[in-house]
Amino acid sequence: MVLDKHIKIVDISFNCSPQFNDPNLLIEAYKAGFGYIKYIKDRVDIRIIEHLDYEGPLNWEGVPCSFFKSKNKFWYIPFKTLKYLKKTYPDIVFAQGLHFPFQIIATRLFLPKKTKIVVQHHFEAPYKGIKKTFQKAADRFIDAYIFTSFGNARPWFDAKIIKDQGKCHEINEGSTSFTKRDKQESKSKTGMSGDYNFLWVGRLVSRKEPLTMLAGFKKYLEINPVARLHMIYGTDELLVDVKSFLQSNEALKNSVSLVGAISHEQLEKWYSAADFYVASSQDEGTSFALIESMACGCIPLITDIPASKKITDNGKFGVLYKAGSSEDLYEKLCGLEKINREEFSQSIIEHFDNKLSFKSIANDLYRVFRGFVE
Repeated sequence: MVLDKHIKIVDISFNCSPQFNDPNLLIEAYKAGFGYIKYIKDRVDIRIIEHLDYEGPLNWEGVPCSFFKSKNKFWYIPFKTLKYLKKTYPDIVFAQGLHFPFQIIATRLFLPKKTKIVVQHHFEAPYKGIKKTFQKAADRFIDAYIFTSFGNARPWFDAKIIKDQGKCHEINEGSTSFTKRDKQESKSKTGMSGDYNFLWVGRLVSRKEPLTMLAGFKKYLEINPVARLHMIYGTDELLVDVKSFLQSNEALKNSVSLVGAISHEQLEKWYSAADFYVASSQDEGTSFALIESMACGCIPLITDIPASKKITDNGKFGVLYKAGSSEDLYEKLCGLEKINREEFSQSIIEHFDNKLSFKSIANDLYRVFRGFVE
């Protein structure tokens, strides 16, 4: 392995998380995004800068971190942060989020021209009005963009904010440390039984389309009455509608379990117990629930949106159905019997290891970073 410890990289977020006054809690909360650092820190000189209700340094797994207070205001420039950033003499600034163009422009003005700026998309939508003007201006100073999929970059091209599509790279914004646990033990701990268990994980909001999913599942129960669906949700905006829909059909009422909210750590055993992961989102940036389920060997049954297509290699490692179509979901559910589930599950885990893991993300980012210094 080629070592490039002379390459200095700063992973920085201009977003402030004032709900945290302990940097360890912030890192734990955002570990899905920070996980790649473990696999790149021995190849480059990397450090982290974050904003919260705390100021001071921290060494996290051998990586120097610096924390500053800030404000989540479009026009606010964190001068103290930028002065510190300048003193680190970075070769590459890896900025998180596309909603901080004013801060990106300020960063460019603070640093030497040779410093490269790479910005990672976190499913932000383009601004409108004067803020959009600054996003266009910031594009002049951004050397590369990271998107989960080129499909997610399309709105930025269409808005003429990103002029050079060649600056965009497809890399997931995060991953998981979950691994597949013993299936029978996991089923025992979660209370699952049978061998047609589906798991839905998400917020009960209209964008996730839980009712579309339930409509397709209701029809599927007519041909596979032993199927079971378990729904885990962190927010319950549509819970009344979901319960009403379940009550309208006896088979659905008896086959769907509303698990509700659980701790993130508990999800690993639920994914390991389930046979299939089902999602119905109209759009996603990076579906962490999908990635977590694949790490545990679940067979994904998900909508054909750009992020899911990219994560499953255009359906090679999952089953795609038309977003918003309960009928297409039903047809794809009917086709699951043709799958060798054990072999497919193992191939999904291998795909996760090769293309979706923290190590894979680190390798992909390293190639982008190294390309700027060769």
